[in-house]
Amino acid sequence: MLLIRDFGVFTAKEYDRFRNGSSVLKEQLPAQPSVFYKNEWNGWNEFTGIEHKKEEVNIQEIQKIAIEMGIKTKEEWRMAVTTKQIDAPLFVSKVQGFSNWTQFLNTDKYRDFKELLSFTRSLGIKTQTDWRGWCRDNERPQDVPFDLHTHYKDSFLSLERPNNISFWRYIFVGE
Repeated sequence: MLLIRDFGVFTAKEYDRFRNGSSVLKEQLPAQPSVFYKNEWNGWNEFTGIEHKKEEVNIQEIQKIAIEMGIKTKEEWRMAVTTKQIDAPLFVSKVQGFSNWTQFLNTDKYRDFKELLSFTRSLGIKTQTDWRGWCRDNERPQDVPFDLHTHYKDSFLSLERPNNISFWRYIFVGE
């Protein structure tokens, strides 16, 4: 178990990848630790040495700390938590209010929502089909994603807007 903890293996999937990465490890480590250690098995958390925070977590507070620390990736987040540089849950993606890693770590490479609206509304298109055609026929700016809905749906849903306006109409035409 110490070997697993020393190498920062946190999940069953990572364990399999770690074990299968070397013929020596494949011989030394059981394929199914839960079966091999069945009499003393208390779950992956104990096996990997992960401590999960039980109390409520304020996503905005830990996000602010992560940004101040300059954390830019999921891997850097995991390292900071496991080395106790930040007192937060390892699996922050399961915390209420977490949207995605790009948003959480403020590493978004795309325009903010208001800038996107200015751009899309200036194109004179009205539908998702028009958007796809425009992207096919034009060079889309690097800071504008092709999949607008996936990237901006949370921003759209957080707006106070008429209930019957669709995402696409709002993006291209407005209210």
